[in-house]
Amino acid sequence: MTIRSKRGTGQKYSGRAPARQGPPLQVPGEYFKLVPQGAALAVVRVGPDQRQCPSGEVLTRQQLEELLWRNSIPTVTSSALSGYLNSLHSLPGFESHAPGPFSLNPGMTPLSRSDWRGNLGELSAQRGGMIPQQDLNAVRHNHPIFDLRDYRGGLNSVKTSVRSADARGDPFETYLRGLRDIVGLRPETYERARAVLYPEIPAAEGRALMLRNGYVSVNEDHVESFRAALRNPDNYRKPSYREVADKLLEMEPVRIGGTVYRAYQNLENTRRGTGTPAEVRQQAESALSSLREKIASRVRGNGITTPHLVNLERFRQQVATANPHMTPAEVNRWVFPELLMVARHGGGMRGNAVASGIAGGRSAAGGAMVSVAFEGGWLFYEMFDGQEPVVAPRLVKAVTAGGTSGLVGGATQNLVTANAGSAVAHKLVGQGVSARLATGTGRAVGGFAGGALAAPVFTMTSLALDGEEHSRADYVATGTRAFVSGGLGSAVAAGVVGAIWGSEVPFLGNAVGFIIGFAGYYLVDALTGEQVEQGVRRNLDGPPGGRR
Repeated sequence: MTIRSKRGTGQKYSGRAPARQGPPLQVPGEYFKLVPQGAALAVVRVGPDQRQCPSGEVLTRQQLEELLWRNSIPTVTSSALSGYLNSLHSLPGFESHAPGPFSLNPGMTPLSRSDWRGNLGELSAQRGGMIPQQDLNAVRHNHPIFDLRDYRGGLNSVKTSVRSADARGDPFETYLRGLRDIVGLRPETYERARAVLYPEIPAAEGRALMLRNGYVSVNEDHVESFRAALRNPDNYRKPSYREVADKLLEMEPVRIGGTVYRAYQNLENTRRGTGTPAEVRQQAESALSSLREKIASRVRGNGITTPHLVNLERFRQQVATANPHMTPAEVNRWVFPELLMVARHGGGMRGNAVASGIAGGRSAAGGAMVSVAFEGGWLFYEMFDGQEPVVAPRLVKAVTAGGTSGLVGGATQNLVTANAGSAVAHKLVGQGVSARLATGTGRAVGGFAGGALAAPVFTMTSLALDGEEHSRADYVATGTRAFVSGGLGSAVAAGVVGAIWGSEVPFLGNAVGFIIGFAGYYLVDALTGEQVEQGVRRNLDGPPGGRR
């Protein structure tokens, strides 16, 4: 770690520890030396062979901490890492951005409800991958046919449906309309889409690109069943299916022998013809099967399932019934992403358990990655300084401490924010309190809970894995210190970011939250950390100046 004196131009520390008479104190633990780097001092861990350094620069952990405290030099303890891990967004991309479209009134007509569900489906498809897809409706309002464009140039028409497979009529009617659109069976609309997407190339080339790159995204639980319907030759007796195949054959005809086929039925007649040679019949069958497979390959998942859509719509109706006078903007301020994730998975105990598990797992992965990054940087510095650190065990400890604290903090923060945090924000919004203040206060409640548990878990796990003996006072004192600093630091991060950006926090908000969480932890720990830790030690009659 790097430390800087708070005393400005006053009395300065020389960069060397005070000379000691006789051999160094034999206090079990790590040994350090201070290396001047401009206006700062770097604390470097030293090996066993350097402990008897005659210059007096080698310090035990206790001597180092006493020296820093005596010279009013602030430090950032290892548990600061977990103190702001919770400001890394632990939610999936859909929930992070869902409060806006969810808060819109779905209406009572089938069309308005379909549009409301469609907005959620588009958001889910847009945020479902590692790289968000471009929203074409933001480029042009109500973009023709296609809703999204992925980083590879694929054109995505997103459809959602809550019809069951045993419904009367074709259960995939909505998806089939989307499939017909992406192959150009509405020529005027197709031409408008081409003019928006490819205005600078010839029309024929633009249409060919749309046909090659277009696909339709359907409910995740309908993907395989819709693909199976498109592979089923019996369905191509229906004009709605056969016309899709004809459009593809029109652009890419099939040649068998000396005959060119541009219509599905012509291929089918050849396959079934009594006078058709066996070899030609087999080629026709293969071409038809390949064509149906090509059509089925145009179907992908939009990332949301039918039960999830039904759960969210039911929850939206409950919100509207309980808050008839609230505007969508007001609903958006207290329906947090964490609450939506609970509602998406059915609400109640099961919804909370599933949502907390998802958030905890994502936070554990993030915590482990950040911990390894920090520890890796420190290891690199030590190797650059000529030391030979034991790499693997320290990385394993970093993964364990960061992952464990992330799991506990993420799950706790999601659970508290979804319930107590949203309830607090809802009450404040209902009382006419500023929307920003209401959101910030509600999110601060969850932030405090997550940070207050994650930070001591990280600290005490690190103590347990460092290979040294620690007293009960060490665990309790450092854990309490991390509880206070981590809780208040994370509350500041969550509250400030929530007040600025609301319940939807874009990537920049996450980055700012990360910085604010670190600064909040540092501030609280610098002001109260030492007093809290030493106060606990005195109450427990433990040794002063223990490890942090």
